[in-house]
Amino acid sequence: MTLPFDKLNDRIFYACQAVFFKERNALTQIVDPTDSEYLTGVQSLGTSSDISARSLLDVGRFQRGRVLYNKPSHEITIERVLDASSKPFYYVLEADYNANRTHILHANNLGCQGLPDNNSKSLRNYDITILYTPDRFKYMGSGSSGSDLDKDDVISITYTNCLINSLSYNIGLDRITESITLSTRNLRYNNDYSTLSSYNIPNFPESGKILKRNNFDLLKKTGSESILPLEVKEIFDYDNAVIESEKKILGVQSVSINIDIAYNELQDVGNWRGSEDEKEYEQNKWTYVSLPINVTCDITGVAKQTLPLYNFLTGNENKFRNVDNVFSSALADGTNVNWQTQDKEIKLVARELDSFNVENKFIWDLGNKNYLTNIGYSGGDTGGGNVEVTLSYTNAESDIIIAKLPITP
Repeated sequence: MTLPFDKLNDRIFYACQAVFFKERNALTQIVDPTDSEYLTGVQSLGTSSDISARSLLDVGRFQRGRVLYNKPSHEITIERVLDASSKPFYYVLEADYNANRTHILHANNLGCQGLPDNNSKSLRNYDITILYTPDRFKYMGSGSSGSDLDKDDVISITYTNCLINSLSYNIGLDRITESITLSTRNLRYNNDYSTLSSYNIPNFPESGKILKRNNFDLLKKTGSESILPLEVKEIFDYDNAVIESEKKILGVQSVSINIDIAYNELQDVGNWRGSEDEKEYEQNKWTYVSLPINVTCDITGVAKQTLPLYNFLTGNENKFRNVDNVFSSALADGTNVNWQTQDKEIKLVARELDSFNVENKFIWDLGNKNYLTNIGYSGGDTGGGNVEVTLSYTNAESDIIIAKLPITP
C-alpha cells in the first residue's frame, strides 16, 4: 500500500479520523465504500486484529519451522453519544415497529442465521469504513482550496460484513452513550477511494441536542410511557405513595442496558468461508445466533432507605428462596408486591426535537419477563458521598426493542 499523503502524519487523533457504516440483511459483496453513512457522535474508536497461529510438531527436531495460521479475527469498538437527530446503531425501523415486527431475531432486524431465507434475508451485517486524514488540519476538509497539499487525501479502510457482538447504553445525568462492538474476518484498504470529497462527510465541527436524563418521561406525573419495576419505585421514589403511577421517580441516577450476542458456526471442512476475494461476503454464511441473547439492565440511584425486600428474612423463615415461588414485600401504602418473580417490565422512553424541529421518540423496551438478579450498595463514605443502590435485572427471552420514531402531531 502506498500512502497518499505528500507529508506524513506526526500522529493520529480524533480530528483526523471518521467512521462510516453500511448495514444490510443480506449476503452481498461490498461495491463502493463511499456509499456509506457517516456515524455521528463518535467519541472513541478502537480496532484490534487477532492473527493466531500454532507451530506444527516436527518429530526429531527441537526447532519448529512450520506454522499453521487459524482464521483471523478483527474487532471494532466504537463509543458515541446520541443526540436528537441521530439514531441508535441497531434499531427497529418505523414500519416494522408499527407492524409489530419488533423481535430482535426477526428477519428484518438482527435475524438469526447467515444462510439466506426464502426472502434472501440473513444476519444483519455491517461494513465499517474508517477514514484517516492528515493531522495538520483542524478537522476533515478544512484545508484551503488549491493551496494545501493533502487537503483531499484520505486513507480508507473497510472492515467488511461485520456482526454485532455487543451493544450497551449508559443513560446518565448529562448524556446517553452507546458502545458498540463488532467483529469480522476481512478488511481491505480502499486504494481506489482515497479522495475525501468522494465521501459524504458532514459539516464540522458537529453539533446537536445531546439526549440527557431529563429527556425521559420518568419524571412526568402523567402520560409517562416509561415503565420500571415496583421495587425500583419503592426505593427511589421520594414520594410516599409509590404504588401510584403518577408519582415522580427522583432518585434514579443512571440506567445501563447491555446486550451480548454470541454466535456459533457450522463446520465447513476444508473451506474458510469468506477467504476468497470474490466471495468474502460469505464469511457469515454458516453462522447463527446462540440463544438466548443476554439482555441485562442495571438501575442505580441514591438510596433514601434500605430496601425492604429483605423483610421476609426476619424471624425463623428459611433464607433460601426459589424464584418459582412467590414472596411479597410490603409497600408504603400496605400493598404487597411480588418481587421474586420473572415478570418485571422495563421500558424507557425519551423525547426531543431534532434539527428539523420534529419531535422524536427513542424507545428501549426490554419486555415484561425481566427478573431481579442482584442488589448492590456502595458509597456513603466519610467524604459526604451518598449511599447508592444498584438493582440488576436480566431476561432469558431475548427481549429487546430499540427504536426511534417521529411523533405525529
